[in-house]
Amino acid sequence: MRIRYAAAACAALAVLASSTGCTVPGAGSTGITVTEEGQPVGVLMVCHHHIDSAVLYTGDGDESEGVGNWSRAEPATGFVTWSLRTGGGGWSVDRQPPATLERQRTYVLYGATEDSSWSTTDVSFTLAHLAALTPGRVRYFAGEVPGADDDGYLTASIEDFRADACEDD
Repeated sequence: MRIRYAAAACAALAVLASSTGCTVPGAGSTGITVTEEGQPVGVLMVCHHHIDSAVLYTGDGDESEGVGNWSRAEPATGFVTWSLRTGGGGWSVDRQPPATLERQRTYVLYGATEDSSWSTTDVSFTLAHLAALTPGRVRYFAGEVPGADDDGYLTASIEDFRADACEDD
């Protein structure tokens, strides 16, 4: 129930931000990697403050839809990972994402706070992006840096992600 209110607050904040130019301040970066079995794993580097929830939604144009939520009893600081399927590492699954992600959909994952005070940059991915990942390699938004794709996403080692994630914070 809490996460529904948090999601509603985030949606309201997003609408307000788009109309007033305000945004939720960034506290770090979000990435995605995979297990040896190819299962998706969320990756956060929290540079300052804290993150206590994560949200997965479809990013298909105007038709976005929430498809997964996770929360933490103890807010995350520093580097954290969790299985999108099972949670773990302090993360609880509040809303289980679909067992099979759809081939033609784009998914977006980001970290947030229950009170909408902080968030992390999001990462978008498709099944093709997940298939191209190997354990220890993270897809994340890096902006206009050498090696990034046309949308500003980079795939690098966990160590590089950790080093890059807080550069602008």
